[in-house]
Amino acid sequence: MSGFLLCWHRAGGQLDDAVLARVVARLALRGPEGSRVQRTADAVAVHTAFTDAVGAEDDLPILRDALLLAADLRLDDRDRLRARLRDAGIAEAMHATDASLCHAALQVWGRDAAAHCLGDFAFAALRTASRELIAARGTFGVKPLFVAETREFVALANDLDALLLLPGVDATPDERALTDFLRSGSIIDPWRTARVGVHRVPPAHQWVWRADGSREETRHWDFPVPASRTGMRDDVVLAEFREVLGTAVRDRLRTPRATIQLSGGLDSPAIAAAARSHAGAVKLSALTVSHERLVPTDEAQWARRVADHLGIPQEIAYADGAGLLAHCDDPLVHTPEPVSDPDLAMWRTRAASLAAQAPVTIDGEDGDSLLAPPDLLTLLRTRPWADTWRSWRAFRGGSTRRPWIGAREFSGRAAASRTRDWRAPTWLRPDVLAQHGTMVPPQSARHPLRPLSAWSFEQPVWETLFAIDDTSVTGVPLTVVLPLLDARLFTFVYAIAPIPWCQEKQLIRRAMQGQLPADVLARPKTPVHGAIEAGVAAWRAADGARRALAHPMEHLIDVAEWKRVLLESGDANAVMAAWRVYEVARWLAQPVSRHG
Repeated sequence: MSGFLLCWHRAGGQLDDAVLARVVARLALRGPEGSRVQRTADAVAVHTAFTDAVGAEDDLPILRDALLLAADLRLDDRDRLRARLRDAGIAEAMHATDASLCHAALQVWGRDAAAHCLGDFAFAALRTASRELIAARGTFGVKPLFVAETREFVALANDLDALLLLPGVDATPDERALTDFLRSGSIIDPWRTARVGVHRVPPAHQWVWRADGSREETRHWDFPVPASRTGMRDDVVLAEFREVLGTAVRDRLRTPRATIQLSGGLDSPAIAAAARSHAGAVKLSALTVSHERLVPTDEAQWARRVADHLGIPQEIAYADGAGLLAHCDDPLVHTPEPVSDPDLAMWRTRAASLAAQAPVTIDGEDGDSLLAPPDLLTLLRTRPWADTWRSWRAFRGGSTRRPWIGAREFSGRAAASRTRDWRAPTWLRPDVLAQHGTMVPPQSARHPLRPLSAWSFEQPVWETLFAIDDTSVTGVPLTVVLPLLDARLFTFVYAIAPIPWCQEKQLIRRAMQGQLPADVLARPKTPVHGAIEAGVAAWRAADGARRALAHPMEHLIDVAEWKRVLLESGDANAVMAAWRVYEVARWLAQPVSRHG
């Protein structure tokens, strides 16, 4: 993780030194270990350093061979990239940092460079000879990338507020974005932010600007469609999965110390086991969040079983509902956009604890989506029907349960149900909805092999989750890595037989035999029930529903109806949705001076 900004004055010019100094100060939150600046005749690039991935960004920003690169990046599958660069005549790639590999890729392939790179990255590169600015965001969008464009310049950064420090960037709140957030907890448009003058580059996308003012948008990565692999022995499938998962973990742990947010389920324990097997030199510790003070649950005990088995020191943090919306009363909490987390105060405390232990923490999201099986029609269309039939019979005979085939998952009824999930709360003003619409997330082409899995990863909630983990929200330099969001894992999983491997996470359960306790692997998925209801009840008991708003909201909501939901609704999810009004009010009340 680091901070960066690249600003290009297309018709000539430079940022004022005082403005640049404020940008560097803002980016120091992301990179507290020092800063570097590189200039060309009409551009400037800033990098603030934070050593979380050894050998990744030590030389940024790079100005070499008429190419200026600024970035926050960690590349996957570097051996493959190095081999391709060697084939293209770049011999020094063998010992290059990730930043230098990215720079070399841009030199060799230009606009096609991002298509050769996998991983968590956000970069901006100015080709000074052709006067072309290229910006790209990584495969899943784990790292943010924002852009501000005025008549004088195009600027890109991985920090929204850094762009608001530049002259002429419109900091006006985007009412449509705020309406989307109030309605759903996410901003629906993938390129929109909560500020009118700043956009975000969507995940896996690239934007290119030319000196004549034109801009081109392309997608550089998409969910893979590998050839279906049939006739594989079980031991081969399991061995390959362990290797791919281990590589994904190892690539994210190029650091002496790391933490893992450990649950009692399957995903994070499997990642912890992979870290022990493939990154054994990394000193690993665990943090588990327990809701047992709200509702009966043994989640922490199961996580302790895993930690003890793997020899990982574990700390338990208890969620008791006392801190819900507490961040709305903290004048030191400043976020670039509204945040969809009523327990943000607790997360900031946990993040500070994690950052004190290590610069990197592992998040186990999201095995459910990765291993979401396809429906029956997709199976019959993409795999030999005899293979599917044999797998069906074997699974049914071995487990006494029928495999999930989602026959109605993409039917008209299911689509209508998903649309209802985006219904507006009763307290949103009708004229506001009429003005800004009630769009649902745009649907990309249905994936031919894993439609439900690919659809799950394209939902706006991912942008919301990444934002909560970002340093601009946590307030501490901490990199959150997600090994299950690795393109190589998707290529592997999408190629193997969905039955049995994608049924009830059989792939993880069987691959981790001997590495995790048998009772953990046999445990069915066990959601924590009642935590939301208990939290709402505790909040109401503390008279939370009568708290004042930090900023007037009558222009967006029917205050009387909103108050009625807070005080009277028996639907805990509806109350949680109403809490978003407090969050938007908090965000609107932030001092304007903090935006520059």
